[in-house]
Amino acid sequence: MKKLKLIYNPFSGNKSFKFDLDVCIGIFQDGGFEVHPFRTMTEGDITKHIEQMPDDYDLIVASGGDGTVNIVLNAMMRRKMDIPLGIIPSGTANDFATFLGFKSGQVEDACHAIANTHPVAIDLGLVNGTTYFINVCAGGLLTNVSQTVDKDLKNVLGSLSYYLKGVEQIPNFHKIPFRITTSSQVVEEDLYLYMIMNSAGTGGFTKLSPQASIQDGMFELIAIRGRPLIELSPLFLKMLTGDHINDTKNILYLRDSYFKIECLADDFKIMESTVDGEMGPRMPFEVKVIPKAIRVFVNPRR
Repeated sequence: MKKLKLIYNPFSGNKSFKFDLDVCIGIFQDGGFEVHPFRTMTEGDITKHIEQMPDDYDLIVASGGDGTVNIVLNAMMRRKMDIPLGIIPSGTANDFATFLGFKSGQVEDACHAIANTHPVAIDLGLVNGTTYFINVCAGGLLTNVSQTVDKDLKNVLGSLSYYLKGVEQIPNFHKIPFRITTSSQVVEEDLYLYMIMNSAGTGGFTKLSPQASIQDGMFELIAIRGRPLIELSPLFLKMLTGDHINDTKNILYLRDSYFKIECLADDFKIMESTVDGEMGPRMPFEVKVIPKAIRVFVNPRR
């Protein structure tokens, strides 16, 4: 039998994955896999466990939110593991799993796809040559929304809670001067925030980058320009539907395989980034595409 490592976060989302664990193992065993579960309990234990894994595994499956997936991904890439990654959406927003066609809570669909379909090679992002991301690298204001939304509120309202938290923070917005360098141009502009997208959504907004592809070797940068605050509330509504892309007055949109992000204000020189919702490197930093870097499973009914 093929060997499968199932890494799961029992604290993700509404903590219900433990009730699906037996079903998942059954589906994987029916698919010809010998399943070895690992339950994360403390910070850093996933990375340590993957570092110490034998070399004879055929597949790693991560159950949790985007943060759990990011930790597993980085540990795999640093160890140079050339095996597929399966994703079971058991967090709150599950942004990348949503892009792959797996809805939050539909655990069995993800397990069947992992057990019975072939993985596809996708692009990854690399920040400063050290930190990988599968979904998004962001900076500026609002990048800590996923960490500041009350967990109970997230469980009740899901992705809507991110929107509500974002609107709540609008009165505290202030413009930040950035320099953004791509492979073909340099842009200097006051912005509130920017997101370098590999897939289409983050923070529960599923249509932030409607043209995004995880196999085209390109990123989409979506940034909110430093416009009057009164214009931002309707902009958030547009971001829910994807209509913001055409709002060039309020949105900066760039597409490239390389971005260098610098903050031009002295008091923001140590601004940090977030990668897949987790804290990332401090600015300035460079982001580049690693084409077809890892294989993942996609919902065949996507």
